[in-house]
Amino acid sequence: MVVIECVRLFPMTMNIISTIMHLSVFVLLYIVPASVNAFSSAPVILPEVHPAHVTKITQLVQAALGDEGDANNNRYAFARDAVTNFQENDESPPSNELVYGELSVEVLATILDAVGVQENDVFLDIGSGDGALVLGASLLYADTTNSGDDAIDSGNAMKMCYGVDIVPGLVERSRSHHRILQDILQDSESFLQQSQANIELLLGDIHQPDSQLQKILEETTIAVCFATTWSAENAVGTSLQGRKLPKLSKALSHGLRSGCRVVIIDGKLDEEDDFQWMGDLKILCPDTAPYSVATLYHKQ
Repeated sequence: MVVIECVRLFPMTMNIISTIMHLSVFVLLYIVPASVNAFSSAPVILPEVHPAHVTKITQLVQAALGDEGDANNNRYAFARDAVTNFQENDESPPSNELVYGELSVEVLATILDAVGVQENDVFLDIGSGDGALVLGASLLYADTTNSGDDAIDSGNAMKMCYGVDIVPGLVERSRSHHRILQDILQDSESFLQQSQANIELLLGDIHQPDSQLQKILEETTIAVCFATTWSAENAVGTSLQGRKLPKLSKALSHGLRSGCRVVIIDGKLDEEDDFQWMGDLKILCPDTAPYSVATLYHKQ
């Protein structure tokens, strides 16, 4: 279940219903100013994803990840082992501690609906782990309106979905999950496969991007980072939701294009790095009980 909270606007009483998308403050701040300019048109924001479609994509991603019964706990254990092995055995491990955590497809859908997905958006999951969010993002906005036998054209608002992780074992796992998902779609969801956004999962360090990752950063229009996976030297402050991430902030400031929407879960970027705060969402996540805060920034 996801709880969405409006901030810095006015107190509101909300029914907590996971299938309903509540209008958030940063949507108001981000979309309305563009619409009042008579000489420019507001971006066309796609409707929120239908709950039934979110459920379907969640099930497909879970099947690709092998999350059935207690398998989810086992998968988390293997993923965390990959992180531990990397930090213990790599010749040049990252200076900041890594902790494996993961958002659900349902939470991702809530975040993306609140951000406002537009045609030809390019999605990037920073610290993509087992690849769940990348797989989910590639299918959440797939056009399924013409899924009959006569369907010819297919579409997807997401032009491309990228995932980057610094842990080789996790990149290998995410690529394996991607292959499994493609097999599942080919067997039972051929039209959905035609509408799926292209996916690329790569090994890289967001703090020191190579030429390939730098090019991807320049393409990205929506970036998401579950920042609870970074601590120690990367963070300033002890409060989970209030931690500042100066190293990440500077790296993203140098790499991302102007206009990119950036969502940081449980962390703060520096507005001096040309990131404009647009609003917060309170979300419930098992890995960060009792809740996490997703903060939206607009790259200026």
